[in-house]
Amino acid sequence: MTRNFNIASIILTAAFVMAAPNVHAETHYVAPDGTSSWAESSDRDSPCSLFTANTSARGGDTVCLLGGVYNAYISPVRDGGEGTPLTYMSAEGKQAVIRGTDYAIHLQRRSHIVVSGIAFENCRQFLIVVNGHHNSIIDCSFDRNRGEDVWMGSWVHDSSTYNSIVGCTFSHFGWVLEGDDKGVLLDIGYDTSTTDATNYNVVENCLFRYSGHHSLHICGAYNVVRGCYFHNEDWMDGENGEKNGNRNLLCIGPMVHRNLFEDNRFAFAGKPPDDNGANGLVLRCPDNIARRNMSYANGAGGIAFASMTVSIPTNNHVYFNTLYHNGYEDRIDHFWQAGLAFGNWGNGTMPGNIIINNIMYGNRNGKSIGGYGDPGPQTIEYNWLDSDSDPAFLDNTIPADTEDSTLPDFRLAANSPCIDKGRFLTTITSENGRGTVFTVEDAGYFFDGWTIPGETGDTVQLEGGTERAVIQSIDYGMNTITLDRPLAWKQGQGLSLTYEGNAPDPGAFEYGATDVGVKNRSVLPTGTPP
Repeated sequence: MTRNFNIASIILTAAFVMAAPNVHAETHYVAPDGTSSWAESSDRDSPCSLFTANTSARGGDTVCLLGGVYNAYISPVRDGGEGTPLTYMSAEGKQAVIRGTDYAIHLQRRSHIVVSGIAFENCRQFLIVVNGHHNSIIDCSFDRNRGEDVWMGSWVHDSSTYNSIVGCTFSHFGWVLEGDDKGVLLDIGYDTSTTDATNYNVVENCLFRYSGHHSLHICGAYNVVRGCYFHNEDWMDGENGEKNGNRNLLCIGPMVHRNLFEDNRFAFAGKPPDDNGANGLVLRCPDNIARRNMSYANGAGGIAFASMTVSIPTNNHVYFNTLYHNGYEDRIDHFWQAGLAFGNWGNGTMPGNIIINNIMYGNRNGKSIGGYGDPGPQTIEYNWLDSDSDPAFLDNTIPADTEDSTLPDFRLAANSPCIDKGRFLTTITSENGRGTVFTVEDAGYFFDGWTIPGETGDTVQLEGGTERAVIQSIDYGMNTITLDRPLAWKQGQGLSLTYEGNAPDPGAFEYGATDVGVKNRSVLPTGTPP
């Protein structure tokens, strides 16, 4: 599996801790039937219990869980430290399984905790982070809820910040009750709160499958969801003998703005009990960036906008996405059945969304864009639509196996008519010059890392040039961009993410590019969780 900054930083931290003098760093062993004291558990042959580890471990310690099934969950009473995290991990060559507990991981006001390589099954709830910061959950699996009495399978909330969830699997949390689907795999923030600032968190290279109302809920700001695969086809037992699924990712709430969704696959959203169609990615809030995502084979829309009472989607930048073969749920006939759709149920228009350089092709009845009610004025241009010719993907096969995250292969073939048919994202408004700082017409397309440790800004390229530079900071209010190296520009010159040829290509992939400025490419866990 592709690793990201979190893994690298943890490895560097471990090396520092082991090398630095007078830094507390001990390894202790835990077993399901461990009875030794904390001091004795530094010997692999005399492990302690997980309860003892939770109450005794401190920053710099590594708690190694030996193989077997545990009936206690991870909930340390102390924080780790910056540079000295407290780490829980499966011992080398062993698979630790925590099963049937109230929680899998419970971090209340805990920071700098790392949990790696542990499987969690049949818990009432799984990952709970309450006002926690700088925690990392890596290569873990969370599968099947124990009961049907709690909405959030996993929940990061109460102004939790700078947490990362990397390479994890979340699956099978949801049920149907009284004609409504219940449950969600993971919530980040709280959708009706006006005070929960759950911001600056990263969810990367994760697998989300089989949820109730939706799979992932983003309710904060400056969060990143990257390189994940979502599928939520019909799996829950409905009340009339049918199977039900629902949407994949939902973004809504009064605290939500400026999140980044890039390089994800949103697929196979099924039929909810209310017979409405299920969408791949749902934006109900302002100022987000959705780019280089692939949304396909969803029962309803690939991407959907809806104005709600708690938040209205305005000024979202949706570009370089591929929306293919959406809206084919035969049991419904609904306005969501399109590549991209808007829904206004009387909560107001949702003006100012910018939808450019997308491929929307092969959707039901040749409908690239659909919806209900007046969405207000939008910028929708330079998209490759159902009414255009075949975009010529390398392989447009919808896989029979929904676990397959390699198909369709949306890279463009050499004969694709889409090559060089995109628009530059924005233009330079500064007078002709050379340097590292300039203003643009609209800086909302770009990402500067948002102060998240290990994140880097976008790599950008000017129209007509081959030089590239990395964005160091953005002032979104002033539309000012600061680069890591000087470039020469002209007023009115186009600016985009890196591209090949004469102009960017629409869709999720740039033809001929080996590095298009996106961090990962959906290298995901597959198969049944351990």
